[in-house]
Amino acid sequence: MIKISSFIKWCILSLLVSFFAGTTSAFFLVSLDYLSDLRNKYIWLIAFLPIAGLFTALLYQNLGKNASKGNKLIVETIQQPTNPLLDWLMAPLILFTTLIAHLFGASVGREGTALQLSAGLSDQLTKTFNLTPSERVVLLRAAVAAGFGAVFGTPLAGAIFALEFTGNQISFNKSISPILICAILANQVTLWWGINHPVYSVTQIPSLTATSILFMLIAAFLFGITAWIFKNGLTLLNRMASKYIPDELWRAVFGGLLIAAIIYSAELFKFIGLGIPSILNAYSFAAFPTDFFLKLLLTILSISVGFKGGEVTPLFFIGATLGSMLSVYIPLPISFLAGLGMITVFGAAARTPLSAAFLAYELFGKEYIFYAFFICLIASFIAGKKSIYQS
Repeated sequence: MIKISSFIKWCILSLLVSFFAGTTSAFFLVSLDYLSDLRNKYIWLIAFLPIAGLFTALLYQNLGKNASKGNKLIVETIQQPTNPLLDWLMAPLILFTTLIAHLFGASVGREGTALQLSAGLSDQLTKTFNLTPSERVVLLRAAVAAGFGAVFGTPLAGAIFALEFTGNQISFNKSISPILICAILANQVTLWWGINHPVYSVTQIPSLTATSILFMLIAAFLFGITAWIFKNGLTLLNRMASKYIPDELWRAVFGGLLIAAIIYSAELFKFIGLGIPSILNAYSFAAFPTDFFLKLLLTILSISVGFKGGEVTPLFFIGATLGSMLSVYIPLPISFLAGLGMITVFGAAARTPLSAAFLAYELFGKEYIFYAFFICLIASFIAGKKSIYQS
């Protein structure tokens, strides 16, 4: 039997978490669009990327050393709910430093910011409501679901992602209710604030034949290999950067200089920031063979030297342009390959195939959920066990 006091408590918590996630995500997305437009108008801002990196490193070094672990810290706290509360500074720090990264041209995403905004603020309710460790886990998962659902406009995928991204076995028990409710409400809050999300249009589904299945398997293999390269490249470059430039401040400055030099010398302006126009374009026109690799390289460099924001939207870019390029060689519809590549490379890198399937359902339509889960499951196996959210 449900206790009235517990029901009221979770109703209040769900409303607060949803409001935190939806409102902060809306503010973040509006600010991100404004600053991205500003950077595209004044490309000389990219020259200040080393200073932006230095400022970011200084902020985390002096104000939020532990918070610099970002999403990995959230995963660790969910797995060990007796850990100290997430620092409330996690929210303003990640918001400010992500906006700095985008303004000055780093190749980073936005989901990390949304998750940390939501979880960092929501975890402060743990003491206020005297939550038990198991209740705190539900609260944090609800916050993650709300942040993911709000920033991408995909509440169902957000709820599944919150259960799947920690690497534990998914359990669909009674705790799913506040997680799903928070994801749905947070998304609604962003819509109330007037946020519009990009529309990705997959216009054709290939018929299921032995030949088309074979080509899908080839695509799944290539998506999985790409996710593997991304994960291992990130690990390798992190290790090398820490070894050869142990000082975080100099690492950020040198990394910013290197990224800015690469962008200016090769005129890679479409590969910085989120790259939403390139993702949308990939659904209609075949991307250049180098597009996915250049975005992969710049994203690994940006994250390794300390720029904040997240990996998901860059992974969308990498997957969409890879799938789009493959349409030249694989006789499957371009929008189908771009769409499946977009969600599969993300799902394989994050080890969240079920979340990827629901992401396809919400972005493309119910017809794509089976294809997405099938392809992403294979790609996840090829990409290896480690997730980008594991320490």
